[in-house]
Amino acid sequence: MGCPEPQPCPTCPKQQARPTCPKQPACPKPAAAPAVPRPPRRLRMPWQPLLSASEVLRGLSYYGSGERMRALAAKLQAGEPIKAFTLGGSVTKGQGAAKPELGYPARLFQFINATWPHKDHQLVNKGIGGTSSGVYSACAEQMVGQDPDLLIVEFTINEKPDEPYTSSYRRGYEQLLRKLLRLPSRPAVLQMHHYAWWRAEGDGVDQGLFYVPQAESQLTVFSQYYDMPSVSLRSAVYQHMKAGVPGFKVDKVWNRNRKTTQGVHLEQAPKKERDQYFFYDRTHPNDRGHQMIAELLASTLIKAAAEQAEGWEAAIGAAAGWAPEREPNSSAGLPPPMIPGNADVPTSLCAIQEGFKPVVVAQQGFEYRAERPQEETFVGQKWGWTGTQPGHWAELQFDSRDLGLPEVQAGKDLSADWDRSAEVYLTHLKGYQGFGTAAVDCVRGCRCSGNGRILDGTWKQDATLMQIHRFQVTQHKKCRVRITVRPEPGEVPQKGHKVTLTAIMVSHFPIRLKTYEDQAEQVASLV
Repeated sequence: MGCPEPQPCPTCPKQQARPTCPKQPACPKPAAAPAVPRPPRRLRMPWQPLLSASEVLRGLSYYGSGERMRALAAKLQAGEPIKAFTLGGSVTKGQGAAKPELGYPARLFQFINATWPHKDHQLVNKGIGGTSSGVYSACAEQMVGQDPDLLIVEFTINEKPDEPYTSSYRRGYEQLLRKLLRLPSRPAVLQMHHYAWWRAEGDGVDQGLFYVPQAESQLTVFSQYYDMPSVSLRSAVYQHMKAGVPGFKVDKVWNRNRKTTQGVHLEQAPKKERDQYFFYDRTHPNDRGHQMIAELLASTLIKAAAEQAEGWEAAIGAAAGWAPEREPNSSAGLPPPMIPGNADVPTSLCAIQEGFKPVVVAQQGFEYRAERPQEETFVGQKWGWTGTQPGHWAELQFDSRDLGLPEVQAGKDLSADWDRSAEVYLTHLKGYQGFGTAAVDCVRGCRCSGNGRILDGTWKQDATLMQIHRFQVTQHKKCRVRITVRPEPGEVPQKGHKVTLTAIMVSHFPIRLKTYEDQAEQVASLV
């Protein structure tokens, strides 16, 4: 029986194929289509935006080359999970939002999940109220690990407003940025500058000068030097605030009984008019304000995704005939510190949670145990070194040197130099039942300051929380400090002498922890 009439091959019309005839070669398979990068699912907000395109453009105060942002966008568009962290003060913590899911971090994470959904995204808010960059500079690696993809940094409101770049405040801020930028995963780092109209002293309209305070202008210089984006709420919406545009009004706030820094009473906005106003109080944005901040941050991801999909050269007009691209600076690592003489090595210690246990190198009567063993989490169990009787002692040993100092690198002994002392932040439990006091003494290597030598673990509050005891030590490779339980009662005498130590941070840059009584608890829970 012969073969059937040949039929044209669908992929090669000139060749005839007889699929059932063994003498006729099979029709070749069609060539695979070239791989095309998967476009983002939805390059828009998962809610009705409050900002216009022009306002978003104004708010992008610096973008730079976008190299790290495009790498982040490529990972998202490839359908891979990312790790994103927000680091900052009370605005990042969510202050002013009616509930956590309305704060700007949660809003930003909502945008990421809606646009590039993945069950393994790790999107974590590490905000701590009232905190400057110092505590993060000490604990950055413990907070974000070694492989984050995106880091949002928000400290403009809490940083010193106008400091020389050579001051310890600006040196510490640069150290934080360098620690983040040096991480092996090469994360995209974004600065977010919040603007508080009623804390910008001057006469923009009664208050609210555009250029006060100076911190934003100074911190943006770091973005320019390190090629990392900055978004500015002030740049995006200041003119609307000044003109009293509905939705951006600042003459009323959502919360009641609020005053400006100069003591002027701020009227509470009626509920039916709330959508006309921006601030919850004199400092923090309300729900609308948090949403606008999230939109500014999301716009940088949208921009990077568009560049990654279309070719970033299109953004600057490749047809204009620019010079060929040179070898990227990133191949040589970070540039040297912007601030002359600033250290380029880790200079701080953050020993917290499990990492604190080995810091105690000798003890008598102290025991490493949980204050609340019935709790589910390690943080909730409040583990620490505890002494219960007068005379019990524990010795902590740590390196208090600033390894970036030329004198330290040369091996010079600075143990008698108080001008170069280090700040020690010793975290302990403070409670209302059974707690007492302890003496703090340097016993080897370093010297302790005269202030802060008595640790008091007592108070009236009906709660047991972690608190921070601050003192100064001179620099030494093996600074040894002894904590000894005292028989004397604390400010609130109690039946007991218990002293529980839970963590230690050592920094050569100022760490400000003043606003909330439970800040040590917040730090511990986020590391």
